[in-house]
Amino acid sequence: MIDHLLGRPSPSWKRFQVFLVSFIWFLYLHKADSRGPNFLRKLNDKLCRFTPFQIVAGTLAVLYMLKNADRMIGLGAPEPLSRLYNRNFYRATWILTALDAGFWTAMSIRPKFLRDIMSMVFSIYYLIFADQADEKTRRIRATITVECLRVSWEKTLNPFLRAAIKLVSPRLTICQKKVLIPRPKNNSHGSQPVVGYIYYDGAQNSFENSDKLILDFPGGGFITMPPPCHESYLCHWAKKTHVPILSIDYAKAPEFPYPYALEECFDVYQSIMESNGEAIGMSGWTNKDGSKRKQIKIVMVGDSAGGNIVTSVMFKILESPTPLPHPNALILIYPCLDFDITCWMSPSQLSVIRAESTPSIHGLLESKDHLRHKSPLAVVPDIKKKRRWSRSREDERTIEERVKYIDGRDVTKHPNERNSRPIIGTRLAMTSRMSYFNDRIITPDMMRAMAILYLGPNNYPDFSSDYLLSPIVGPDELLAQFPKVYLMCGEKDPFVDDTVVFAGRIREAKMRKKQMASGAKFGENLRMSSVDNADKSDDTNDWVEVKILQGVSHAFLIMMTLLPESSGAVRVIARWLSQSLEKAPDLKNENERIVHDDEEGLMFWSRPSTVNDITKIQQSGTRSISPHEISHHPSTSPKSSIHISHSLSDITENSHKLSSSPMHTSASEVVLTPVNEHECVLWEQQNILNEDQILKRRRDTLLSHLKEGTTVTSQENTGTKK
Repeated sequence: MIDHLLGRPSPSWKRFQVFLVSFIWFLYLHKADSRGPNFLRKLNDKLCRFTPFQIVAGTLAVLYMLKNADRMIGLGAPEPLSRLYNRNFYRATWILTALDAGFWTAMSIRPKFLRDIMSMVFSIYYLIFADQADEKTRRIRATITVECLRVSWEKTLNPFLRAAIKLVSPRLTICQKKVLIPRPKNNSHGSQPVVGYIYYDGAQNSFENSDKLILDFPGGGFITMPPPCHESYLCHWAKKTHVPILSIDYAKAPEFPYPYALEECFDVYQSIMESNGEAIGMSGWTNKDGSKRKQIKIVMVGDSAGGNIVTSVMFKILESPTPLPHPNALILIYPCLDFDITCWMSPSQLSVIRAESTPSIHGLLESKDHLRHKSPLAVVPDIKKKRRWSRSREDERTIEERVKYIDGRDVTKHPNERNSRPIIGTRLAMTSRMSYFNDRIITPDMMRAMAILYLGPNNYPDFSSDYLLSPIVGPDELLAQFPKVYLMCGEKDPFVDDTVVFAGRIREAKMRKKQMASGAKFGENLRMSSVDNADKSDDTNDWVEVKILQGVSHAFLIMMTLLPESSGAVRVIARWLSQSLEKAPDLKNENERIVHDDEEGLMFWSRPSTVNDITKIQQSGTRSISPHEISHHPSTSPKSSIHISHSLSDITENSHKLSSSPMHTSASEVVLTPVNEHECVLWEQQNILNEDQILKRRRDTLLSHLKEGTTVTSQENTGTKK
């Protein structure tokens, strides 16, 4: 209270208040009568029959009840994130928030070994008092510093947490081997070598003779988190793919602002390709017997800030004056692709979001429709509350239901006009960065801080054109030359818009390039195809694959020990890595087929999930779905470009609804941690729409919009005549 009276709230004044109040109480207890004031002496005499322990315990219980009296009588404020995430992810963020609060509390303690111990002690305290942890993290993130960012995101380097992670990580023959990668000759970016870490499950001689490499640019907001902070999933990738992984410890901001890290990462790629791996200890262009070696295959992968660097390096590869071989594929996990931190989405971005979305990712579309909720900031469906006493219907109305006038018309007299407009396209829609501003992992305050630190003191770029900083604005002629791109992101991630819009831009650019190469007029191949007679024989390349994890936000890869969905995601990414480095699959295989969608310019890989497959999984110790539940769906449901995985808790709660679901269902919905060769395939086939269903729903949507437009036009004409 004292700090508020002075008009200058601060930790120092709060500390002074605590000491002052404590001193006054102890002074009073020392000077006053031991039986207390006159009006409490009778009560004191009655309490004498209780033991001191009973008095202390009872007093604490009463104080706790008084502190939470508003909750006891139902006056507490609602929890804004109670239904935003799935149960597993919220549970994981609770632990991470407690760790952040504990590590920030102990960050000023010296020496280091004592700080490491007290960090864990304080974290246990904040696990119990979660509200205090939330409040502490909220205050620190509001004015976060570089030291606080690094302490928070590098907490896995704590020896106790590191030991726990190593217990569940696979053993590798080459783990965290540090290498110095030289810069290319005649390089304008400097001669300082770049640090990298190698992870490989194989002998040293097999590493030297390997013709494949996974080049990883780890995330960390461009400011923190070297490769050892990402070992929990890097070790699993190395174990499952049996391919060397080189994770780059690029220079971090603010010491090395943009574009220093990008130049380092591009130089690493150039050095590796020009030396054919000799720069990192491989055999190079010649074997020991003198025979020539073929060019190594590379897949570039990056998460968060690393995803930004991967795409920017790809742009530099395409623009390099020295021709460089292209990587086989790019894998981007919850990438940050746009530095223009605005609140509203542009109409062009909204059109891409709408084209990319399917009914299976309703959560993304719903977060853009702000008027169909009671709060304009709500991103989850409203709960219909039971009426208490005289609760009015007014309390349950959405914003859209409150609107009385639209374009000068009284819609209360014409209720049908209220819903005559499309959901998105004519209304304001917030970006995912603003929609999920309460995110428990990354907040707008942290985004602004990281952007300022990464750009540095003498840099004011044009966000609408600098595609090396914001790859989402890259030119079509470069996007059309990208290799296969895999993207994965959480449905509730502040960067989910970046993922979906970037995938759509790549598809549009490649489709436009294909049209120009075939000599067709613009838009000719974009006509609506018949659902029943769709042409599925076209040999279109598979360009982009996007997977959206339901009820999950940012940084799920580093939660492998806390989040079951992370293990499934890591396995799918490992499968992507293996597919990208292998030859194209045999199209004559009867268990695989290609389905082409003329509308989207996509190729759907399909692997049927049959009863025999389910039986094999069941024999391997995995729970399966019954044939009765599978019979409701086509036996050859292809993998679409958009995919949502369900959490284990959500599936358990809704298991009785599986048989009526309109989407393809697989055994991995029930078990998220199988350890057999079919696990990745089954995990990927969750909630996949049949390509005919996609086309039919797209056509129905278009027809409904045309019908709505006709209705509005006729109403306008009627109004004019009147």
